[in-house]
Amino acid sequence: MTYGILREREQRWHDGPWPGYRVAPLITGAMGSVHMEVALVELAPGAAVDAHRHPFEESFFVLAGEVEVALGLDRYRLAAQDFGFAPVPCPHAWFNPGDRPARWLRVRAPQPRGGPEVTTHPAEEPALPADGARPDEQDPRSRWVGHFDDSDLGAPGPVSMPGYHGHNITDIAIRMMVDDILGAAHHTLFVVQFDPRPSRELSAREHYHAFEEGYYLVSGEAWGLVDGEEVRIAAGDVIWTGVGATHGFVSTGTEPLRWLEVQAPMPPPREAFFFPDDWAALPTRQA
Repeated sequence: MTYGILREREQRWHDGPWPGYRVAPLITGAMGSVHMEVALVELAPGAAVDAHRHPFEESFFVLAGEVEVALGLDRYRLAAQDFGFAPVPCPHAWFNPGDRPARWLRVRAPQPRGGPEVTTHPAEEPALPADGARPDEQDPRSRWVGHFDDSDLGAPGPVSMPGYHGHNITDIAIRMMVDDILGAAHHTLFVVQFDPRPSRELSAREHYHAFEEGYYLVSGEAWGLVDGEEVRIAAGDVIWTGVGATHGFVSTGTEPLRWLEVQAPMPPPREAFFFPDDWAALPTRQA
């Protein structure tokens, strides 16, 4: 199967390897992915994740609550719409000092081999974080973290991002978060927003990539075509597209469509998007 959809009502939580730590898998090898693992994570008040490291990058986008994270020797206090990642093999630890659960979207790439007992390795340091600083992208000492604000999104228009810019995708605004500039090498994580359209004319024309993509919808709803099949998705749903899977969407609700998008492996600096209709318009002959 070249794509998969997980509805919000189908998502299931289970206990993780640390007390007070829960995980709801979203995109895994069971869906068909071979390059990424995406999940929701929840950490209970007073709960902690001991220092550990692993042979993959792990990025995060905080959805609710507050949580302390240590990334190597750096400590940060995170809140909703903060983001960041732990590089390979940076030791990191988590602690929830608040009185309500903290929840974040977790992305791992390359896709871990086996379970946590195989791919997660305890580390002596750092100690459980406390009194961390707020992410500040203007502070040159601040590494691997940042904050997304709605004002970061520019006016909607044609897409302009690493790997492609042009009018085949319109009505879109993008805010890159985890990418090579932040220090990632294996995946990207960013915010995408489409303005609503009154018709089914696709804002993003059908296209495909030489990498996988995942979308976690945080607001709005959409109609789309994925490998020629009609799909409808709404806030809370997750969709994954494999290598070569064609896909295109239009925002159909009354509010903008917004999702958190993951790409893995990291896209090339050019020729990251292929539009079948553009190629079909060219003369052809038997090779």
